[in-house]
Amino acid sequence: MPGDDLLTHAQSSIDFYALLGEGIHPGSTLSEISRAYRRTALKHHPDKNRSDPDAVSKFHALQIAHDVLSDPAAKAAYDNARAAREARERQNALFEGKRKRMKDDLERRESGAFKRRKDEDDPEEILQREIRRLAEDGRRRRLEREEALRKAEEEAKTTPADDPPPPTTGASTVPEIHRTIKVRWPRTGPGLTLDRERLESMFSRFGPTDSVFVLKDREVGPKRKKRVMGTACLMFKSVVGAHRAVADARGLGGEGEEWALLESVEWAEGREPEFVTSHERQSTPAPEAVPATPAEKPKARPFPGVATDPATPLSNFKARFGGGGGGDGLRRVPSFASFTTASPAGSPFAKGVGSPSLEEITLIRLKNAEKKRLEEQIRREEAEAEGKGEE
Repeated sequence: MPGDDLLTHAQSSIDFYALLGEGIHPGSTLSEISRAYRRTALKHHPDKNRSDPDAVSKFHALQIAHDVLSDPAAKAAYDNARAAREARERQNALFEGKRKRMKDDLERRESGAFKRRKDEDDPEEILQREIRRLAEDGRRRRLEREEALRKAEEEAKTTPADDPPPPTTGASTVPEIHRTIKVRWPRTGPGLTLDRERLESMFSRFGPTDSVFVLKDREVGPKRKKRVMGTACLMFKSVVGAHRAVADARGLGGEGEEWALLESVEWAEGREPEFVTSHERQSTPAPEAVPATPAEKPKARPFPGVATDPATPLSNFKARFGGGGGGDGLRRVPSFASFTTASPAGSPFAKGVGSPSLEEITLIRLKNAEKKRLEEQIRREEAEAEGKGEE
């Protein structure tokens, strides 16, 4: 076979050593290669393997392998190409192994991170989910009360009642979300000891609570100045207790280290309930204009010579003792039929489903009035201090 053809066959990817049989390797001598070729050629000769359709191609490949490995130049070229091919295969196998390990490790970490995110939700998300649950629970209870009131009205129309039903208290009608406050404090130093029992004990001064739950700690602030903050939600039995806590808790820093730790005490919804702000607006009505009346002429006094009118007008004597109108001389019993017991629709005392009771509205107004009085007193004292400083 010409040398150029041998060099071309030397670049083949077929393992010529494996074709010649076991024991043949790049270090085998020419005589060992020749003996192995003769032995394998006899075994795969087409005349002995007529039933094998690949016998001719195998025999031809054996001849090429013998010719290439018998020529020193072609054998050297084949050995170099074979060594480079095996090195690439080893490198690819190593790379595939590393890539597979990296892929498995990445999948494992992703699944672990997903599981951790699933197991450890963001504390703020937990809080918002709890707020939504409370709001939904409040809406559900409001609908139930509306349905109960509707049925009661229908029954009252068909069956007259002797006595009116007692009014419901605000603690049972105000939705839970409107009786819940949110407290935040740093979870460092003394703040580590604030737990559910301690918070419930601290805030019991404002009123009894229905439930207290502490959320998981959360890191807040810039990356290099992160702080661990604790968050808790307290649901009071009455909206009055929640209103007192929001109004006074931040001002109790001088009463103890634990009160000074609190950074914020606010409503769970982030704003005051609508009925609190509406009562504040309606509790300070604008002054009404008094219409001017023309000057009346002086009346003739019933008792001449007496400078002042009698404590009981003469007309009242006539009305009581038969002097006018009735003619029967008996004292008439006043009628209260013209007085209505229902509050006006726009009144802050108008009772609606989900509204606080009259007692709670009164307590909230008193608390707001006290707060305004203290603020005005502080402003007056500051103004007086500034005036003395200027003198």
